[in-house]
Amino acid sequence: MNNDKCDARNRPQMLAINNKLRQAIVFRPRCKQWRCPYCAQVNKRLWTMRAYYGAEFLQDGEGENLRFITLTSHEKLSARQSWTVWPKAWAKLYMRAKRIQSGASYILVPEQHKDGRLHVHFLATWDMSSRWWKDNARECGLGYMAEAEQPRSLAHAAWYIGKYISKQLDTNQWPKGFRRVRPSHNWPKMPPAGKPKGWHFVVIDAGNPLSHYTNILEGAYDYRLWWSDHKQAWAIISEYSPD
Repeated sequence: MNNDKCDARNRPQMLAINNKLRQAIVFRPRCKQWRCPYCAQVNKRLWTMRAYYGAEFLQDGEGENLRFITLTSHEKLSARQSWTVWPKAWAKLYMRAKRIQSGASYILVPEQHKDGRLHVHFLATWDMSSRWWKDNARECGLGYMAEAEQPRSLAHAAWYIGKYISKQLDTNQWPKGFRRVRPSHNWPKMPPAGKPKGWHFVVIDAGNPLSHYTNILEGAYDYRLWWSDHKQAWAIISEYSPD
């Protein structure tokens, strides 16, 4: 599998159809999985964009202060133990932070340190000091090494999230189903992308083979049919979409 396109197997086939132009494109959408080198890079860019969008919305729109916060695992825990302890320790610490400042927003990125132990980094609207995080993280079962600092700019905030997502991509030793990025429920979402004008999309299921559609489009209706990969398909759609 390479970094130039998604080559994951078992992806569905999709048809993009433009009736006005009488054109159709057959392609497989990207798998969106972190284990795919191509999709991992796309996921990183999308999450970095969401980090920037959320930070801008919260800081400029809501007047919130942002902090970079780093938490470490207890130094006496093994790598495996640090992963086991984290969920309950974070739940306790989160409830303490929530009592201090309810309604805070965050976007959190786990990091697997060089020794295999779990550390976490997040961009958040909590105002507590590094000392508060050190003391309370320790009491909840995490490491004493903790810090909280202000980002220099919104670009720096987004870079921070992108940096630790990039570090994740250097290892595949993540538990199955592990969430690489964890936003709070109230971290702002980016506006949904609009669908390309003039195009509609059909997912080809097992009950209707691709030939059922292509024979109709090419034979009965004389459509121009493109066979493409994911990247090329969206380049064609963009080129043939009205502004």
